Amino acid sequence: MIGNGALHIRPGVLPRTALVTGGAGVLGFAVARRLAADGNRVAIIDIGKDTPERAGELPEGIGITCDVANTVELVDAYRRVRDEMGPVGIVVHCAGIAPIAPFLDMDLASFAKSFEVNVVGGFTVFQLAARDLVNEGLSGRFIMIASIAGMRAGFGRTAYGTSKAAGIHLMKQLALELGPYGITANAVSPGPVDTPMSRDSHTAEMRADYARTIPMARYGEEDETANAVSFFASPDAGYVSGQTLSVDGGYLASGTGVPIAQSAAAVRRAPPRT
Repeated sequence: MIGNGALHIRPGVLPRTALVTGGAGVLGFAVARRLAADGNRVAIIDIGKDTPERAGELPEGIGITCDVANTVELVDAYRRVRDEMGPVGIVVHCAGIAPIAPFLDMDLASFAKSFEVNVVGGFTVFQLAARDLVNEGLSGRFIMIASIAGMRAGFGRTAYGTSKAAGIHLMKQLALELGPYGITANAVSPGPVDTPMSRDSHTAEMRADYARTIPMARYGEEDETANAVSFFASPDAGYVSGQTLSVDGGYLASGTGVPIAQSAAAVRRAPPRT
């Protein structure tokens, strides 16, 4: 347990091994690729069967197919990464699901599943890494891929937005409790990102509304989110902890909503995102 004595602990070296959950997806792989370019050895964990092949595109990378909602699988995957690559100093929880439905139509199973993947999966892998780092006297960088949906309400985001808000608060809690050990904890909250998932779920009308509403008048690119992760994972961010960085082109600052995205009609016709 962390007590008052922990305040006198001197942070140790930051291991340059990174673990990215959801690392075979478009956004997750962009993060993995950037961390590798920064000089880290990178392991990716993802439910996709092509995860080992995707990892082959990274120098010194390994990939493990794993359902992060399955705690047994996740623990085994983490231990394999640690055994093969050494202490994990950088952990990025990018795995996530986003069932979209109005509150009145949202089923409990989908709501619970969002928390299992988006929050509990992150809790598990952060705790595993933290225990190892603390025991070995090493520092660390923990990063949650959240969403602006966790910072403002939106129609249909009962499960997704609430779970992302929980993830943001989890990082604040970790910043408080793990800071004395030299472990930072931060969240990156992307706005709309131009990925296959958003192209499938956002209608042409919705995309046009986003472009009109976002001050920078466009969707973000996955590499822009990866750049924010790179900063939080770097030695330069050693005194930055408990923060949430929005990568949204100024969308939150505008204080406005997207008319189509905020309508119940749009929510009802949007397919679930997984």
